Amino acid sequence: MSSSTDTTAPLRIASRQWDYDVLFASTIAEAEPLAADGYANLLVICDSNVAELHREALTPLLQKNPSYIVDPTEETKSLAGSELLVNWLIEQGATRSTTLLAVGGGTIQDVVSFVAHIYFRGIDWVFLPTTVLSQADSCIGAKSSINVLPYKNQLGSLHSPKRIVITTEFLSTLPDVEIESGYGEIVKLSVISSRYFIDQLESALADGGVRNNQLLALTRASLFAKQEIIEIDEYEEDLRRILNYGHSFGHALEAVAKHQVPHGLGVLWGIGIVNWLGVKWGITDPLAAARLDLLIRANFDYRLPIVPTADDLLTMLARDKKVRNGSMYFAVLVKEGELVIEPKAIDADLKALVEEYLATDYLFK
Repeated sequence: MSSSTDTTAPLRIASRQWDYDVLFASTIAEAEPLAADGYANLLVICDSNVAELHREALTPLLQKNPSYIVDPTEETKSLAGSELLVNWLIEQGATRSTTLLAVGGGTIQDVVSFVAHIYFRGIDWVFLPTTVLSQADSCIGAKSSINVLPYKNQLGSLHSPKRIVITTEFLSTLPDVEIESGYGEIVKLSVISSRYFIDQLESALADGGVRNNQLLALTRASLFAKQEIIEIDEYEEDLRRILNYGHSFGHALEAVAKHQVPHGLGVLWGIGIVNWLGVKWGITDPLAAARLDLLIRANFDYRLPIVPTADDLLTMLARDKKVRNGSMYFAVLVKEGELVIEPKAIDADLKALVEEYLATDYLFK
């Protein structure tokens, strides 16, 4: 099954807070006014790498508005990083009528959305995403998350943007590993809802690799699939939990690796292990698991910077916010277009299975 791949029409996202549009532009020059116009008191928070790589295109925006240039690191996406941004807003005299414009990927999105939510109990923000991951997935859904100590995404909020503007021109300067990381969420979204599009994804990757000419269409298909879920369950009370597919072990791996593993590649690794476990548990169709394993191995040539252990992974897993009464609530694939939430105790049985998986030819070994 595939979704509409019209690459020009706006996408309207329904939210309990306020509805918002995802707009599409051909160039950064076209995207800037779509993101910035209409806001009398605009403050820009921009990824330092993006500001340098796209200096000429972004100069009008950054010179016209007070701008905070920040490195897209895990330290920025933290309480300390959030405090620095809050201090800057105070220095700029930000009020309830101020709008924040985030220019960057998921890290910039997380800290800006979080701070927008807590500053004066909520101010408006707009997003100009600059990575595959943020364009195809995280830009919609209203979630923000920041890290505490070595643990991923321990604090956060739900605070919808007022507008999102996407242009693929930003992607031309991304290194291959960041392009591949973005596909972690695209792969996830390609199978999790009734709007699944794995056939389209396989074809695009086979024809042109990760920088194929269907990337914008895949981005729209991903947003279309996620839209179906978040408009039913925006606050993750039930259905939205399936968006955590691949993330439980993915986040554990990222934490064990001290954030050296790009998020989307961590998700792909997490998909590999949870599919393997799902087959062991009698939940996941072995053919569906094999199909995803083949897709990932054929298109993503990554090697882990560490050798994970079951003990380390389960220690981090136990800190996950999806744990209840000693059990992790895993999002487990049944088949394309169908997932279930399966509680499993974080115990010796799970450890034994993880050890068995780590003795196999696991992804990115």
